[in-house]
Amino acid sequence: DAVSEDGTPLDPFPARKTRAPPKRPLRLLPRGYGWLVRMAPELVPYGIELAHFLAQPDMLALLASSPRLCRALRPLCRMFGLTPPTPSTADAPDPPPRRGPSPARLAARRRRLSDAAAAREHGPQGYRPSTFDR
Repeated sequence: DAVSEDGTPLDPFPARKTRAPPKRPLRLLPRGYGWLVRMAPELVPYGIELAHFLAQPDMLALLASSPRLCRALRPLCRMFGLTPPTPSTADAPDPPPRRGPSPARLAARRRRLSDAAAAREHGPQGYRPSTFDR
């Protein structure tokens, strides 16, 4: 047992210093759908012009060919309260196929199974290897 210099026993579980919770950052700009036109109603005509510009057939074709441009315009549309343009999913490439876990990962997972997980997978008696050789 640990003893201090003056002979008193040391506390086996010293109190931990508690950290203060992190402060939430101040929100300097408002958020939400259409916040810019609520703050500055004189900007409504510019939002209308943007909506007409995005509705042009040439612009729709450009947006359909470039999903990056749609992602770049999305915050601006939200500020003005417009429905953001959506890229066409017909021309989008298929996502790569998902691979299953490797045999090494499966073996590691089996070794990590807790008792509760083993009971769920193998019943309340748990896993019992066969005693008979076949």
